[in-house]
Amino acid sequence: MRPEFLALVLGVALGACSAGRSGPTELTVEQLRNATYNNVLEEPVTLVDGRFEGEPFSSGAATRPVVTLIPGAVAKGDLDGDQADEAVVALARDSGGSGVFVYLAVLRESRGKSENIATLSVGDRVRVTALSIDDGKILAELVEHGPNDPMCCPTSEVHREWTLQHGELSDVEPRASRFSGHLVWGHESRSFTECGGEREGWVINDAGDELVAVYDELTSTPYQPMFVEVRGTWEAAPREGFAAEYGEALRITELLRAENEGFGCRLELDGVSFIASGNEPFWRLQIRDDGVFMRSMESPDDAVFPAPGRQGQPPLITFNSDGPDAAIQITLEQRRCIDTMSGARFAWTATVDVDDRRLSGCAAEGL
Repeated sequence: MRPEFLALVLGVALGACSAGRSGPTELTVEQLRNATYNNVLEEPVTLVDGRFEGEPFSSGAATRPVVTLIPGAVAKGDLDGDQADEAVVALARDSGGSGVFVYLAVLRESRGKSENIATLSVGDRVRVTALSIDDGKILAELVEHGPNDPMCCPTSEVHREWTLQHGELSDVEPRASRFSGHLVWGHESRSFTECGGEREGWVINDAGDELVAVYDELTSTPYQPMFVEVRGTWEAAPREGFAAEYGEALRITELLRAENEGFGCRLELDGVSFIASGNEPFWRLQIRDDGVFMRSMESPDDAVFPAPGRQGQPPLITFNSDGPDAAIQITLEQRRCIDTMSGARFAWTATVDVDDRRLSGCAAEGL
């Protein structure tokens, strides 16, 4: 190879390596402690060793704006999918009054320097107990003011999430979960108490008129507890009216099951795919990974079928099991079902074909 050609090849290779090294790098703690932050005060503030002190608010005044980086509240991870990590920090702004306002700020590396690309206020005297980035989202554990907390001392623990979209932090709606417990509905008390009594809160009804209609139908006295299984999310309780007596609230988005007579909190759903039951004639079954277990008027002891095969996805699922003496097929459809004896509500209907018979009833999903 001619020397001049070799020199050209080496030059290109070295240039490529240099270009690779000039890409985004991880911000250091030192950079974050001395970065410039926007939207905390009216003008950008530049921290020096984690702190900024502005001029007094008026000539001769003792109070001045102070912005500090909250120790330990730092997280790093990829928020925008560019394979380079951003950093998230928490800042505290003290303007000399009684409040201390907390902010989250997102920074990225740009040409060897830190660049603040988004800033969000999270509230007055909020405590940040944990901060992380996972799957493109900022996750924060916060302590905020509950309805009965003095301004000095928040006690309500909340989990919040944000995504970075077009240079702004957007709240991620909390994912609804399933909860079982007792509902009380009335003018002065709209509460939900989880099974076991470990958690109680005000109820915010986003499930529609059905929730109240079912409560009115299945209860016979005012403020009578009714068992429900619902989907929803816990949040801080409203700070006005009767709700202010509670530390938190359950926002119910869907009614899954309701009954005034039945097993209620005693119904064991762990390890069960579905339970189903019907009347006239009575029958009841459990669908588990290791088999189908059925009891009926004709067979008071469990009839056991081998591990079932499953076909389909909600809203229509079918289970089939062939035993040595009989076969069973269970068809589940995701739509409201009312028990013909008790009036209890379920989220699934069930049709069972066994021993040349077809049985109908309601079903509930396991855990």
